Amino acid sequence: MRRLANFSFSFAAAAAAYVWLLPPLWALITAGVLLVGMLVLLAFHTDPVRRVRIAALGAAVGLLWSWGYESLKLAPLRGLCGEGRTVTAQVCSVPVQTQYGGCSAVGTLNGGRIVLYLNCPAQELSLGDAVTVKADVIDVSHGSGDDNNLYYQSNDISLLALQRGALTVEKAEKTPLSCYPVLLAARLKDRIGLVFPGDTAGFAKAILTGDRSGLSFATRNAFSVTGISHIVAVSGMHVSLLIGILMTLCRQRRKLAAAVSIPVMLFFAAMLGFSASVTRAVIMNCVLLIAPLVHRENDAPTSLGLALLLLLAVNPWAIANVSLQLSFACMAGIFLLAPRIYNRLMKWINEDELRERHAIVYRVYHGAAVTVSTSVAATVFTAPLVASVFGAVSLISPLTNLLLMAVLSATFTLVFFAAIAALLYAPVGAAIAWVASWPIRYVLWLTGLLAKIPFAAVYTDSAYIVAWLLTAYLMLFVFFLYRQERYKVRLLLASLLVTLVGAVFFSMHSFSGITLQVFNVGQGQCIFLQNDENAVMIDCGGDEDEFNGEQAARSLLARGLTSVDALILTHFDTDHTCGALQFLSRVRVRQLIVPDLPDSSGNRETILRYAAQADIPVLLVRQDLMLNFGGGTLYLFAPEDPNVRNASLSALMSDEEYDILITGDMDETAERMLVATKDLPDLEVLIAGHHGAKRSTCEELLCKTVPDTVIISVGENTYGHPAQEVLDRIAAIGAAVFRTDLDGTITITR
Repeated sequence: MRRLANFSFSFAAAAAAYVWLLPPLWALITAGVLLVGMLVLLAFHTDPVRRVRIAALGAAVGLLWSWGYESLKLAPLRGLCGEGRTVTAQVCSVPVQTQYGGCSAVGTLNGGRIVLYLNCPAQELSLGDAVTVKADVIDVSHGSGDDNNLYYQSNDISLLALQRGALTVEKAEKTPLSCYPVLLAARLKDRIGLVFPGDTAGFAKAILTGDRSGLSFATRNAFSVTGISHIVAVSGMHVSLLIGILMTLCRQRRKLAAAVSIPVMLFFAAMLGFSASVTRAVIMNCVLLIAPLVHRENDAPTSLGLALLLLLAVNPWAIANVSLQLSFACMAGIFLLAPRIYNRLMKWINEDELRERHAIVYRVYHGAAVTVSTSVAATVFTAPLVASVFGAVSLISPLTNLLLMAVLSATFTLVFFAAIAALLYAPVGAAIAWVASWPIRYVLWLTGLLAKIPFAAVYTDSAYIVAWLLTAYLMLFVFFLYRQERYKVRLLLASLLVTLVGAVFFSMHSFSGITLQVFNVGQGQCIFLQNDENAVMIDCGGDEDEFNGEQAARSLLARGLTSVDALILTHFDTDHTCGALQFLSRVRVRQLIVPDLPDSSGNRETILRYAAQADIPVLLVRQDLMLNFGGGTLYLFAPEDPNVRNASLSALMSDEEYDILITGDMDETAERMLVATKDLPDLEVLIAGHHGAKRSTCEELLCKTVPDTVIISVGENTYGHPAQEVLDRIAAIGAAVFRTDLDGTITITR
């Protein structure tokens, strides 16, 4: 059986090499060399040589299969690309309304899949409809953007189509059989929304169908920080729970369980679009169910390898799918490391005596040992990937899983029965949903609480944390080589803790003196200002809403800062405030300082209401203020006329001979008033007003302050920011210019 595992993992390694490294010609040459080497090795009959032969065959087949997939499937699809092309595709996903008034849907054509961005409302399309549209067709099978992101093709999507002309929809006479799982998933979501209360419906949809659209950003982020994002990403855990329900209903009868469970699992996977983690779990559980019926033992590495082989046979580019990578890394950790951790935990007790005298205590301890060993093993194998992709590693994950795993199992079961009952008779579904809502509320409350614990997660924004992670894995390697058992585990844990404390300490003291950080938040503004004693955030917005606030919070948390003296908002425009609530929920803010400006967007009311609920003191700036800022001073200049367009509070930080001015969205009129009424010094740094807009950063302000450096916080936009006139005015005074759209996050230290 292990021969299949050897072949499968070699096939996967070859697919990875083809996707990321080898051009097609070199892939064919390498495959030929491997096949020749395999033939040469046929003359030798030792076990090691046999393993090498199988590995060489697997790698050669993997390269040839990947080349054939690209040549026979992807190449014809790429031939459809270009501007103003007419394509016809059959809708195979539920259309989704976009924020621009149109809709998007996945379609099938020529054996491949395409994402259609259309100008019609979503309700005009149904599953199975044939769509003919004149569109710009884009090849995303090689990736999209400058970073060669393989997200689309790793999810078996090769093309994007942006409507540019006529659209014709041929309505399907009936829903195709292949679309029934997708249709059922949509109906389950609707029924869940009907029978569950508003505060739990989003979680119920997510845990059963993987649809996280009903969860707030703060909730999703809390799951990420506490290391349980997998519970709302429908993964192998959910398939195992589903199997547990079916096995119970079948009263553990193996043949009946296999006959019922296998088709149900396949249908469940089809409902979720055969996502990598779910498909992996389905294949492995099918092997687990079938093996006893054919008098074979289930071999975990073999079933894991078979799952990987089948996934990559369907789409070799799936190797680039992060979900697949995490799923298989998690299972590898559980197979290889979890038994060792479990055995170690069980050695801490007298198992036989505890089982006989305190059966309940033994069961609780045994369950906790299983949960902790599984969680720690999975974390060890997935942490490097999570850190590189998501920039964070949850330290509190084992505790979260220990406190929640049993609850989550019960919750999934209740949500499953509530959804099924709701399809048949809504009142019964509502009754079960009412019961299920209480453990859901517990999960939401606990994860929110645990996510607020300092250092619940560590972030790779800090080079010291990255160094700690590398050191931690080096220590783990030494741990497995070190044969002396006495004090071995204690020494490892102590070393991990001491080095982590050291990394946090150095992160906290990595910036001394004055630090100015202008975050790259796209078309918006988010600025951090710190000296040896004080720290403030000035504005907290961008073009990705709450994510910008989380980005700022993680940057501070990565350097060990769990609180700031103030969050100062220059005004209430969304591009300066959209991340404020998320930032306030993640970092302790001692005071919220805002100008007393009118606001028609509702942002002012929302932010002030949140501050009141969180018991954060609020200072409304109606006149100029002078605040102590360590060894310097922070001047806050109130808007001269609150009713003018783009009125903003402005901030001047002066520390000895170093001065920084931030003007928000001030236009030239307000800037001239600032110059005329305030004693502005020569500046070391000026943050350009209104993202470099034509009528900001005027000549009078520049000539008065003569900044050494001008920073423009700007992203992709249709306003023409930064205007060439502004760049010319800055160049005329000889200041250096830095832009977040070109230079990324900008950090200046003194």
